[in-house]
Amino acid sequence: MIKRLSALCAALMLSGCMTVSVPEGQFFYPNSRAENIALPIGPAIGAGEDLSLPYSGGAVAATRVRGGSANAPLILYCGGNLFRRGAQGAGVATDLAQFGDVLMFDYPGYGETPGRADFASFRAAGEAVAATARAQADREGRKLIAWGHSLGGPVCAEAGRAVRADAIVLETTTPTARAAVDEMIGLWRPLVRVRLAPALKTVDVPATLDGYGGKVLVLEAGRDRTLPPALSWELARSLQARGVAVERLSFPNASHDDIARQPDFVDRVRAALD
Repeated sequence: MIKRLSALCAALMLSGCMTVSVPEGQFFYPNSRAENIALPIGPAIGAGEDLSLPYSGGAVAATRVRGGSANAPLILYCGGNLFRRGAQGAGVATDLAQFGDVLMFDYPGYGETPGRADFASFRAAGEAVAATARAQADREGRKLIAWGHSLGGPVCAEAGRAVRADAIVLETTTPTARAAVDEMIGLWRPLVRVRLAPALKTVDVPATLDGYGGKVLVLEAGRDRTLPPALSWELARSLQARGVAVERLSFPNASHDDIARQPDFVDRVRAALD
């Protein structure tokens, strides 16, 4: 996506045009669009309980994976723009099992969840799954953690705030859609007028979490080429400026998708969440 926007900017500059319009669908890879992408097929999610949760577009396909401890937190997981339970779900469950049970879901238009792939539908689906997560956590006497990766950062920030999650983890994500687009355009940015789709203008994680009473943990990947580390730094700074309790953990050798592969990942995140 970064290369595509950079190439577009170069072509526009050569043609004398300095306006880039970014449609809402720029960030989504639903089933209809992903047909031309070689998505990985992961192993089946072990010991998972499949759920069908009603939302405005139909029913959200979700899976809860239970860990070993009965008092460990329940983690509501919101994946990135390519995430599907059938592809990355088992890996996510393994990565997060160190911290608690995991409840993950397919976005509308993705995997087994019907609906339109747009932010309104993503928000509706996230709220539906978050409400279930809150009810399950309360019934079982667990803390609730909302954990969003990449595109899932804004989704889980909104859903977690709505259900009063005890903590929110924002992994390799962005403070706003505009900030992400600015990074994608790169050196061309001072010469380019950016027109965001109306829905993208509403993506603002610091504003969403203004007044949030729990802890926010920002995970930054030093070698991230999708959403560069400067975005995580800006996200943490903006949250701190709003009085939110935030901690930023930087993993210098990590890229966009492999923070969980870092040798100090579990110890550092567990200490930050305790």
